[in-house]
Amino acid sequence: MRRGWVWVTVGVLLVVFIGLSILLYLLGGADQAPLERIRDISVVFLALGTVLVVLLLGALVGVGVWLALLLKDKVIPLLEQLTEAAARVRGTTEFVSEEVVSPIISAYGTVAGLRAMIRTVSGRDRKRR
Repeated sequence: MRRGWVWVTVGVLLVVFIGLSILLYLLGGADQAPLERIRDISVVFLALGTVLVVLLLGALVGVGVWLALLLKDKVIPLLEQLTEAAARVRGTTEFVSEEVVSPIISAYGTVAGLRAMIRTVSGRDRKRR
């Protein structure tokens, strides 16, 4: 479907280009040589091309400014919120490791020491046959 519109657009632009060229050629003065008419037509098309390029560059600058404002208004605050969330997660993991995991590890260490002492005292630490 889109390819059809592309070909129609290219065809219309080609017809306009050829029609404008013929019109400008016929509008040339009777005292002009054909090469002079073609030169003048080329100058007109170069001027139109320059105007088109300037308009497209202006549109690109506008899009660039819009993107910069979008980054400033939307993305930077989002990054700040993500940084705050990461700091909260870091604080939570430090709290859990200090307040929850450390006592459990020390308790298991004490239990393991007591088991080893009981095995030594009871004589069970010798290799079993």
